[in-house]
Amino acid sequence: MHDSAPMKISLLLTGLVSLATMVQEESPRIPAKTKDSKEGVTAFEAKWYGGNLKRLDEERLSDLAKGDNAEAYRMMILPTWGNTIMVRVEKKQGGFVLISKRLNGQAGYDPGKLAETREVTLSAEDTRKLTALFADAKFFEMPTEEDVRGFDGDETVFEGVSGRKYHVITRWCATAYDPKKRGLLAFNALCKFLNDKSKLSERPQNKGHRLM
Repeated sequence: MHDSAPMKISLLLTGLVSLATMVQEESPRIPAKTKDSKEGVTAFEAKWYGGNLKRLDEERLSDLAKGDNAEAYRMMILPTWGNTIMVRVEKKQGGFVLISKRLNGQAGYDPGKLAETREVTLSAEDTRKLTALFADAKFFEMPTEEDVRGFDGDETVFEGVSGRKYHVITRWCATAYDPKKRGLLAFNALCKFLNDKSKLSERPQNKGHRLM
């Protein structure tokens, strides 16, 4: 009789590797709230946003919070009937590099495939403007979510890392329903600046209507 122990060990190791790979693949690309941490989104949102980030070929921004000097931000706009738009900025050597991407589907249904990618190094003047916009928006003081919610429309997901701090916020229809009363004017100005500098061929829109 042949000793089956080596084969069993090999199969066990193969199963463990496959399981580890599955867990790694299923790990959300945006943190979900847990009992131990309130910094994150709901499990449903993590799956939805994470699915779009996967198609955009984007990794977990929160992982950058492990570095003392990291500074990066990512804005993703998800219109029900429009292309997913993503703009990410990272601070490098005193300036910001801006990477923008667009999917070709509808974010509320099938987001489609990666259709466009652009990369721009911001000028010194634009870097100063961006820094001032972040200061005005007080991003890290904004609550993760607010009471204004709906089913259709557009969703803005904004993540940020500065030093070892990570923060994420979500806003439904950020440019509508009295953004002044909602305290979103400075935030919308920041989002518009990032869209303006993205150089993408398509602006964020829903049912053909421009969002900003």
